[in-house]
Amino acid sequence: MKQKNQYIWTWLLAVVLGISSFTLSSCSDSDGSGGGQPVITGVRTTDPAKADSLFTKASAGSKIVIIGENLNDAHHVYINGQSVSVNSTLNTDHSIIVNIPTEINGFKLTAFDKGTVDNPYTDEIRVETSHGTATYAFKVTAPYPSITRSQCRYPRSPGDILAVYGKNLVDIEKAYITSMTPEEITAAGGVVGGTKVEANVKTILMDHHLNKNSTAYETDSELALTIPSLSFSQGSLVIECAAGTVYVPFSLYLQPPTILEGAEGLNTDMPVLGETVTLRGTEFIQVDAIKYGDVTLTPDEFTVADTEDEVSFVFTKKPSRGSEPYITVVTGGGEAKVSFFNYTTLLTDFDDSVITEDWGGGPKIIKTTADGMNPPFTGDGVFAHWLIENEGSQWWGTQINFIHDWGDDQFYLPDFDVIPADARADEVYLAMEVYNNNSDYDRVENYAGFLRYMMQSLSSGECDWNNQYDSPDNWIDYNAGIANFKERRLADINGEAPTGKWYRHVMSLSHFSCYEGMTYADIKNAGLKRIRMMQINPGNNKGTVDFCMDNVRLIYVKKTN
Repeated sequence: MKQKNQYIWTWLLAVVLGISSFTLSSCSDSDGSGGGQPVITGVRTTDPAKADSLFTKASAGSKIVIIGENLNDAHHVYINGQSVSVNSTLNTDHSIIVNIPTEINGFKLTAFDKGTVDNPYTDEIRVETSHGTATYAFKVTAPYPSITRSQCRYPRSPGDILAVYGKNLVDIEKAYITSMTPEEITAAGGVVGGTKVEANVKTILMDHHLNKNSTAYETDSELALTIPSLSFSQGSLVIECAAGTVYVPFSLYLQPPTILEGAEGLNTDMPVLGETVTLRGTEFIQVDAIKYGDVTLTPDEFTVADTEDEVSFVFTKKPSRGSEPYITVVTGGGEAKVSFFNYTTLLTDFDDSVITEDWGGGPKIIKTTADGMNPPFTGDGVFAHWLIENEGSQWWGTQINFIHDWGDDQFYLPDFDVIPADARADEVYLAMEVYNNNSDYDRVENYAGFLRYMMQSLSSGECDWNNQYDSPDNWIDYNAGIANFKERRLADINGEAPTGKWYRHVMSLSHFSCYEGMTYADIKNAGLKRIRMMQINPGNNKGTVDFCMDNVRLIYVKKTN
């Protein structure tokens, strides 16, 4: 029996040793743990759906997979000559997953920094293992480029210098002019065809800096492009950078001006007297006149920027009711116009006898004229002035109500030729001109003063909370009135709230549950019975609210995304 048991244990030991030998052999064959010269065969994204797509460049901040052979035991990975961290658990014989650091975290791009003689920054990935080193040509790109404008006298001839301005026009691989228009290139999915003529380009300015929010780096760029001989008179200027390809219209002859869409093109659609109106676009060259309604401004009444992409004037003449509701830039190349001072959008301007206001609970909200104000506000005669001093520790504050009349009537809302029927609620805004006279909004630490907006449709009740919108994002301490704010109080469409000047303040209708998710056709059908604005400060930190408002209206600003 003893001899038999000994035989069984000998057999089991042989089986275990055999399995172990097979397992080690298999690991060696699949992992390459036995070593061998490392090789990088490509780089791909971590997205499994794009596992077969290899690339040779990526932006800073990207997560990439370095693939190849014998990559196990990578103790150093360098990108652009700079060490990046490696997680050993994500390192196999065939792949290494790494994050390319961002510039904000200290990573240097070869577009702006070549390193030192002892440690040059080069466009490559280098993997160092215990059994050898592998390299792979790879480019870490700057942010995506853009062309904001180009400038050169007309008519243009071969040899003339075209100044090109934009963002991140670095690592330029090619610049040329094509006979395809930007619209044709876009329709072709960004594929540039047509007759292409390469152009010499020289970098004049490359100002690399943190953006205004200090969240990322960007580069203000200026190029000097020599116009080549062309067999066509217009098409597109195309610049191919490592990060992408951008294109803009190009012509040898003066073209009609364009005005950018939305707030980028026109800072306000219904200014008060004394407010500065600014239009932005392209080809503001040889501007002969600015027209709006029945008013025409001559060149001595407006200013064209040296960049020829902006024109501004002080608004001193109101157009007559019934005149054409557009503002037009007239140049030697043609005209461009956008909606302006459309009286059908107006809900109240405080001097319109058709509109009745209920000034409930607001003894310090007054209708006044510009005369005698301190400071001397400009304005168009009559407007509302909010002056609430040393306010705090209250949950129901000073308010102003707008109603059409004391019956069951409603506000007239603009027709669909002014605001499209399919416009989304987040593209339709309650708008008004405001003059913020250094109110303590955003000025005093932990000042919880805010505005509550209420819009009442025909079917909803006045006190329905679904009709109301408050600017606080969340209450840190509701009882103490301490809150975070999702947006600046009295903000314009860009989230700014300047002081000491008139500007357009807006509030999206998508903020109100009674209109949220609707199209403008639905909003118009739902109607508008009442608007209320209320200043509230439940916090213990008291402050002063001092601002004027005028030209309350509904406007449409198309979203670009």
